[in-house]
Amino acid sequence: MLFCLPPYKDGAYSSTTCKNTTDNVNHAVLAVGYGEKNSTPYWIVKNSWGTNWGMDGYFLIERGRNMCGLAACSSYPLPPV
Repeated sequence: MLFCLPPYKDGAYSSTTCKNTTDNVNHAVLAVGYGEKNSTPYWIVKNSWGTNWGMDGYFLIERGRNMCGLAACSSYPLPPV
């Protein structure tokens, strides 16, 4: 994810300047859920900066638009076979 959030408190983050590509990634986060409010779908995301940041360490980011490359840079573990 290209982390370009301004100081965050609440609401689903959306940006027209945040890049949606995989070639400029600078931060890893963990998507833990999803929701929708006022017709805006969003991801619930856990950040690594502690509970004093955002909403107790979490933030919402608009879902369905690959905002800041969140969907383009996903990863997951592969169990040994």
